[in-house]
Amino acid sequence: FAGAPKPAPPPSAVALPAPRPGDKADDLGAGFDRDAFLKGARGAFEIVVGAFAEGDRGKLQPLLSPDVFRSFSDAIAARERAREKLETRIVAVKSAEIVRTRVEGGTGLITVKFVSDQILATRSEAGAVLDGDPDHAAEHTDLWTFSRVLHSPDPNWTLIATETPPHP
Repeated sequence: FAGAPKPAPPPSAVALPAPRPGDKADDLGAGFDRDAFLKGARGAFEIVVGAFAEGDRGKLQPLLSPDVFRSFSDAIAARERAREKLETRIVAVKSAEIVRTRVEGGTGLITVKFVSDQILATRSEAGAVLDGDPDHAAEHTDLWTFSRVLHSPDPNWTLIATETPPHP
């Protein structure tokens, strides 16, 4: 979203650059609706995390850039080869906050910080818990970057990078 692999959000596909002073939603134009974007981003977060855990490549592919899809698909394949199952349940998305926006060559890029409570566990083929805790939620922080050609008639944003920041 990696002994047994640590249950985690989908793997990072692309490292995110550090925020720059002056990055702001105004860069995206007067028609940008922050609330609508964040509502859609929350929905995408829940769909992608669930589809990754289920190994549902069909749900993932239209939402992810080719590089991110390849990274997620490789992680799913590794789980399948090991005959392991990732159980993920989002208990709550506590916050979704835009932490960076920028425009590069007519493409809008938005990084969202998600803080969620999730139950994560990796199980063997026999059902034994290899890692994680299937009974208790833990807080997770994820940074996801979405991209969209701003003047395209297609209103959809694509996930182009994920990162789990180090814990302080």
